[in-house]
Amino acid sequence: MKPMEPIRRFRVIQAAMAVVLVVMTGSAAAQTPAAAAKAAIEPEAMASLKAMSAYLRTLKTFQVEAAVIDEDVLEDGQKVQYTGVTNFLAQMPNRLRVDISNERRDRLYLYDGKEFTMFAKRLNYYATIPAPPTIAQLADTMEEDYGYSVPLVDLFRWGSASWTPDDITAATDFGPSDIEGTTCQHYLFRQADIDWQLWIQKGDYPLPRKLVITTKTDEARPQHTVVYTWNLAPSFNDRAFVFDPPEGAGKVLLGGVNPFSGMGK
Repeated sequence: MKPMEPIRRFRVIQAAMAVVLVVMTGSAAAQTPAAAAKAAIEPEAMASLKAMSAYLRTLKTFQVEAAVIDEDVLEDGQKVQYTGVTNFLAQMPNRLRVDISNERRDRLYLYDGKEFTMFAKRLNYYATIPAPPTIAQLADTMEEDYGYSVPLVDLFRWGSASWTPDDITAATDFGPSDIEGTTCQHYLFRQADIDWQLWIQKGDYPLPRKLVITTKTDEARPQHTVVYTWNLAPSFNDRAFVFDPPEGAGKVLLGGVNPFSGMGK
């Protein structure tokens, strides 16, 4: 699931927003800004988003395979796409394993409730720091102290008891859809700087199945796309979250490493 991140021009942030505009009239009955914002938000779309958030909070262990497409924007304005796969294993509230493999980097992230380790496999370097006691706090520490997001951080933002949709300025239900054979409902959400499209699985398991984030602060409007495949009963043991440095691995300081560039191969 504050999900999605990785390109230099934008990061996945905590709320989802929609593509709907309110037409204001100039009559005496014209809407105030507050009324216009309220009219742009469809209650059904917000109710589904809140129901998904509540369901994610019930998950104690889960595994997600995410097919990710990121767009970068070159200096001449041309866009370049990068594809990859992120495998994600979580045991709430304090165990996390993330494997990232794409055209630009091959990384392993491990969190065991006490330490967080980032391992750049291709260069055989790793960095380890003391970590706070929960995944949610870890996500905050990574953003505030090191300037980057935990992969797929949206799943934890949405699933956090402190998450609120207050930044949403528009929300709409775009109708039924199908994501890799799973029946979903397609929603559009909007915030000041980004637009989100979110596909939520219909039925008793309202899981996010696809997410598209469009950055509006760049005129090229680069996108970050994720398709999620869920396993709600994964098999693992505690060693899955503990880092065992391979032979010859070098240790570096995390504060001197940008996980999305440089050593990130």
